[in-house]
Amino acid sequence: MKSLRGLSPHLALAGIVALQLSCGDSSGPGASAASIEAVSSTNIGGAPGAQVSEPPSVLVKDENGNPVSGVPVTFTVTSGGGSVTGNHPTSNASGIATVGSWTLGATSGTNTLVATASNHSVTFTANGADPCEALPNHVVGSTTNGELSPSDCKFDDGSIVDFYQVTVASAGTYIFTQTASTFDSFLLLYLSSGTIAGVDPLPSQVDSHLTVLMPAGSFIVGANSFEPNKTGAYSLSSTASSVHITNCELPFVLRGVSSAQSLQATDCNINGILGDQYVIYLQANQALTVSMSSAAVDSYLEIHPGNSNVILASNDDIDGTTKDARMVFTPAQEGFYIFAARTTVAGASGAYTLSVE
Repeated sequence: MKSLRGLSPHLALAGIVALQLSCGDSSGPGASAASIEAVSSTNIGGAPGAQVSEPPSVLVKDENGNPVSGVPVTFTVTSGGGSVTGNHPTSNASGIATVGSWTLGATSGTNTLVATASNHSVTFTANGADPCEALPNHVVGSTTNGELSPSDCKFDDGSIVDFYQVTVASAGTYIFTQTASTFDSFLLLYLSSGTIAGVDPLPSQVDSHLTVLMPAGSFIVGANSFEPNKTGAYSLSSTASSVHITNCELPFVLRGVSSAQSLQATDCNINGILGDQYVIYLQANQALTVSMSSAAVDSYLEIHPGNSNVILASNDDIDGTTKDARMVFTPAQEGFYIFAARTTVAGASGAYTLSVE
């Protein structure tokens, strides 16, 4: 499991869509523009004091709507205090003129850049915001398409990340997936307070999956690359799941959850004893209470560090009147811990309810 990223979870997502336009040629001496239109997005995101990831560009057309080459275009900063280079380009053979670069003003706020040709103009607007602070929404049950770019938020290890606000309407099991073709995806989950809650358990796989038992509330998902300085397009998707934990997977679990689960033949099997394992991130000196109740099996709970099999706490029966288990554990150190919900009898299986507080 990858070590925690060294940055508080905040973000901004720069979404830029290029328009595909047909091109012709009507160049000639003294060519002028009958109209100009944006080729790049007119609404851009970026960090204060940094260059935008896609320099603004325009398409110059004549009165017949054909691209015109050789027309001078002027790009002028009109608000925000930023600067440009190459602000007097000439439209190329495809009728396109692009500013050399646009650096946003040093403080957060709105920046505008106006492209002018033959008394026609297009305005580009950039919201200068720290990319580690803005939080676009990702709706559970949908797919969000994004792109890691050099202007996005960076962790201390050099990897690039986009953060998303996620609201969970009801408690349950949720699966988050990040897919990409140009880099190794790495998902992270945070509580709204910024406390880490889950990371990609299998970072060697290209796509990243997080299964989480979580209560209703607001959370933050980080769409990240496992390696530093990787860029490219990705998709982030999420879905609710009613499938019980199985196949010895390692789902994350958050406090405030009560979940119906079951011990099955496909669960973890140690000397014939079936069990499910869960990962939880704990703060030092904050007590954890885990309960396992079942009418079908003799419940048993135990917990150990994420990097060790040393049992730190366990419980078989709450008291002499029940086969349910309740384990109370107070960690001395902050970090990931793994607890097992299992039975005490080889081959026993059946439904149980897991509660975490």
